[in-house]
Amino acid sequence: MKTTLPRHSFLLSLLVLLGFLFSSPIQAQEKKGKKILIKNADKAIFQKSTGRNRLLGNVIFEHDGALMYCDSAWLYNETNRIKAYENVRLNQGDTLFLTGDYLEYSGNTKLAKVTGEEVRLRDPQMELVTTRLDLDRNTDLAYYAVGGTITDKENILTSKKGFYNTQAKVFNFKDSVVLTNPDYVIESDTLIYHSNSRVSYFHGPTTITSDSSFIYCENGIYNTITDIAQFERNAYLYDDNKYLTGDSLYYEKKDEYGEVYGCVFIHDTVDNYTITGDYGEYLGVKDSAFVTIEPVYSVMQDNDTLHIHGDTLLSYIHKDSLTDYRQVQVFHGVKFFKQDLQGSCDSLTYATLDSTFRMFRVPILWNDSSQVTGDTIYLTMKNDKLDSMKVLSNSFLLSHIELNKYNQVKGRKMLGKFYDNKLKRVLVNGNGQSIYYPRNDDKEYIGMNKSISSKILIKFKESQVHEISYLNKPDSKLYPLDKLPETELEGFFPRFDLRPKNKYEILE
Repeated sequence: MKTTLPRHSFLLSLLVLLGFLFSSPIQAQEKKGKKILIKNADKAIFQKSTGRNRLLGNVIFEHDGALMYCDSAWLYNETNRIKAYENVRLNQGDTLFLTGDYLEYSGNTKLAKVTGEEVRLRDPQMELVTTRLDLDRNTDLAYYAVGGTITDKENILTSKKGFYNTQAKVFNFKDSVVLTNPDYVIESDTLIYHSNSRVSYFHGPTTITSDSSFIYCENGIYNTITDIAQFERNAYLYDDNKYLTGDSLYYEKKDEYGEVYGCVFIHDTVDNYTITGDYGEYLGVKDSAFVTIEPVYSVMQDNDTLHIHGDTLLSYIHKDSLTDYRQVQVFHGVKFFKQDLQGSCDSLTYATLDSTFRMFRVPILWNDSSQVTGDTIYLTMKNDKLDSMKVLSNSFLLSHIELNKYNQVKGRKMLGKFYDNKLKRVLVNGNGQSIYYPRNDDKEYIGMNKSISSKILIKFKESQVHEISYLNKPDSKLYPLDKLPETELEGFFPRFDLRPKNKYEILE
C-alpha cells in the first residue's frame, strides 16, 4: 500500500510515527543509537510492505547534531539508515561540510559513506576532494582509499589513501603522497599532516625538492610555516653544488642552515672537497661549514687526495673588496696525509685565493725521506701540485740517509721548490748551518762536512740530498768518519715516528 502526502511538518511527523508502529517489537529492541529525523521533504511516500520511506525534493535529515541534505532519499526505519541521492550535503555544526552525489548513513553506527564525481570535505582550514569518502562520526575520522587531493592556504596534497581526524585536524596519508607548496614539493610513502599547525611528519622514503635544494630522508618532521625540519634515517641534502648527509639532519630553509649529527659528510662538487666528522653545522647562504668530533677535510690534488684532520674544522667563503675565496681553518692536533706529503701542527689554514696551506705552532712536514720544521710553514699549490714551501723562522731540514746518519740544514728562513710533488731545491737564508755526508763516485761516504754560511742551497735527487752549495763565504770542515765531532746541529729532533703512514692514522 502506498500513501502520498503533501509537504507538511505534521504529516511528516505522522509518517515517522507510522514507521515505528509497523516495526516489530524485536527489531525495535535491537536498534541502537538515536533515530534519524526527517526535518523536511516536498513529498514523502511510505511503503508498508518494506518499511521504508521515499522522500523527494529538498530533503533534510537530522541526526545527533548533523544535518543531511539531498534531492531524494530512502529512509529505512527498522535499520535506522538512509540512502540519499543528488546534491548530497552533510553539515556537522559550522565546522565540517561534506558534499557528493550519493550518501549512505547509519544512525546506529554513525557511519557515513559519500560517493560521486567530486566528493568534497571542507572545514575552515582545508578542502578535501575525492570520489569516495567514509566518515565515522563516533571517532571524527574520515577515510578515503581511491585517491584524494587536499588544499589549504598554501599547500596542495595528494595521495592514494588518507585518514582525517576532523576534530584534531590531523591527516594521515599513505601511498604516493605529494605535498606541493609554491617553494617546494614533498613526496613520501607516509605523511602525517596537522592542518592547524601545518606541520608534516614523514615515515618511509621521502624527498623535498625546491629550486635550490633536494632533501631525502626516511623519517622526519617539517613545519611548512617556519620551514624548519628534522630528518633522520639516511637523511641527506643537496644544496646547489653542496651535498650534506648524516644520521640526523636539522634544517632551516630560510637561512639554508643545517645541523648534522653522526656520520657527517659534506661534499662540494665544484671545489671537489669533502668534510667528514660526527657533528657539523652548515650555512648555505654563507656557504660555510663547521665540523667537530673527528673532522677530516679531503681534497683531490693531482690524482691523489689530501686528508687533513684536527679537533675542529671551519670552512667558509671569505669576502673582501677584491674577490671572494674559500678559507679552511683546522684547529688543534692537526695531522694531514697525502701519498707524497705528510704533516703535523697545532693549527692550519688554507685559502683558495693563493692555494696556500699555512701551518702554525710546531709544524712538521715530511716529504719522502726529509723532515722540515720551523715556527711557521707555508705550502703553496699550483695546478693541484706542490709548488713551493716557506719556513719563516727557526727552519730545520733533515734527511735520513741510513741508520744514525742525517743530512741536516738549519737557518733563519728556508725557501723550497717542488717538482712533481717532490722537494727538489731548498734555499736557506740567514744563519745557515749544515751537516752533510758526501760520497765518492762509488757512492761510499768519505766523511762528514760541517759548514756555516749565511746562504745555503740544497739540491735533491732521488729523494736524497744530492748537492749543497754555500753561497756566501762558508766556514767549512770535512771530518773523517772515524773522527766525527757532534753529529747533530742544535735543534736536531727527528720525528718520523709521528709521521702518519695512511689516512687512517691521522685520526690517532
